[in-house]
Amino acid sequence: MAMKPAMVQWLKSDLEKAEARAAAAKQQVRAAKAALKRARKLFKTEKKAAKQARKKAKAALAAVRVAQKPRRVRKPRAAASRNPMRSAADVAKLVIDRLQSPPADLAPQPANPAEEKPAAS
Repeated sequence: MAMKPAMVQWLKSDLEKAEARAAAAKQQVRAAKAALKRARKLFKTEKKAAKQARKKAKAALAAVRVAQKPRRVRKPRAAASRNPMRSAADVAKLVIDRLQSPPADLAPQPANPAEEKPAAS
């Protein structure tokens, strides 16, 4: 069966249209792949920025907590005496009083050891 020239022309035009549609589809796939690549890159960048923001916020919160740490309250000092140096007369008086008074921890001993009672044996 021989094909008519009109039929061949029609088949050729269909072939050209199909090739054009295939080329357009390839272009669309390439464009979609490029858009997906850009979206992934943008997502990765945003994720990294969010991670850095969390890290900075955590550091700032830690710094605020350190700054808000209650400080130790100092105890008030005892008032210093107005005259830190004692006079020589005061020192001499204290020494004489100590020498003349009996020691506080020792009991007084009898003056005569013969008055002591002998120990029972």
